[in-house]
Amino acid sequence: MELLTPERILTLAGFLGLLVLIWAAIRLNRAPLAARLGAGRSLELAETLNLGGDSRAVLLRAQGQTVLVVMSRKSGTALTLLSPAPVTEDAA
Repeated sequence: MELLTPERILTLAGFLGLLVLIWAAIRLNRAPLAARLGAGRSLELAETLNLGGDSRAVLLRAQGQTVLVVMSRKSGTALTLLSPAPVTEDAA
């Protein structure tokens, strides 16, 4: 009984070739796919920061508002609604 027959090698090569083609298609269409997957979401995780120990700060965007959430097991959770950043125009 032979472990690697020509049929098995061709099947494996075809499967790996198909995976490479799928990977390449995803890489080429990354932006449209990401836009399509993210459409309709009203909550976005902007950033997380580990504050040490068991504390963590999470910056969320929800329906045009930015919310800072500070979580800790010992002291609970604090929510702060942040004001929108002022729009500044760069003088070129």
